[in-house]
Amino acid sequence: MDAMGVLALAISTSVGGGMLRDVLLGQEPPAALRSSRFFLAVATCALIAVVFAPWMARLHRALDVVDALLLGVWVVLGLEKALAFHLPLPSAVFLGLVTSVGGGVIRDVLLGEPSALVAPGELYASVALLCALTYVALAVGLELPEPLAEMISIAFATVLRLLAMWRKWWLPARFDLLHLLDRLQAWRQRRPR
Repeated sequence: MDAMGVLALAISTSVGGGMLRDVLLGQEPPAALRSSRFFLAVATCALIAVVFAPWMARLHRALDVVDALLLGVWVVLGLEKALAFHLPLPSAVFLGLVTSVGGGVIRDVLLGEPSALVAPGELYASVALLCALTYVALAVGLELPEPLAEMISIAFATVLRLLAMWRKWWLPARFDLLHLLDRLQAWRQRRPR
């Protein structure tokens, strides 16, 4: 992939989730388009990644930590913005998820790959959902101060995501309810009475 491809993917991945959230909120134009600082920051990071690509592979563990941390940050930012629009809690949780994983989905589409969001693999969107629910429980349910709820939720998401990577925690590829019911019925028929 050439430098322009890297830049296009970097921009779509980094601001895509926030732009999707803003469009769903009816905020036009999205925040990322109202200021050049987003694009300048992403372009700078993409340029650094292209120039230092041979050395970046050695930093994959550090980049995993940053990614785990930012997952929680994007969830909380998206959730708080939705709550500022006085949306119901389920809608706010959904927009927190869109903010955190939307850019990755756009990246996968641009690359022509199956979305990591729906593919079996390490916990990512599930961690985002748990982070959102944690924030709602702390900030709305327990009425903790926002900064404290943010810190706890982000720390929880970071630790859970890192544990999921380290321990290789995965969700099953699919949950076949009919297969489970068949097995349950067969077990009932075999057990002694």
